[in-house]
Amino acid sequence: MSENAPKFDLAFLNKISGGDMNFIKEMITTFKEMAPEFKDNSFRFLKDENYEALSREAHRFIPGVSFLGIKHLETDMILIEQYAKNLTNLDELPVLVESAVFKINEIIEIFNKEFNLN
Repeated sequence: MSENAPKFDLAFLNKISGGDMNFIKEMITTFKEMAPEFKDNSFRFLKDENYEALSREAHRFIPGVSFLGIKHLETDMILIEQYAKNLTNLDELPVLVESAVFKINEIIEIFNKEFNLN
C-alpha cells in the first residue's frame, strides 16, 4: 500500500446513512471502543495458542473494519481468522496480529485527527 493511498473509505457508510455524519462518527467510535479488547484478546489468544478463540475474535472485528472501508486491515483480519480457524500458517499469525494492531493504532490516530475525536 502506497503512503498516499487512502487508509479508509466511508462511501458505504455515507450511502447507508444518507451522509449522516453523526451515524458515521458513531461507527468510528464503536470501532475505537472495540479496538483495545481486540488487541488485548488477540495477543493473549496467540500467546495461549487458543487459535479457535483468535479466529472468533478476528471474525467479530471484521464487520466494523469493512463498514469503515479499511481494506488493508480487512485483509489481515480475514487471514488471521482463516489461519487460526484452519490451523494453517500458524507461524505467520504473530506477524499478522502485529500488523493488524499497527494498522488499528494508525487508523485510530487518523480518525481522531480527521473527525476531532479523542
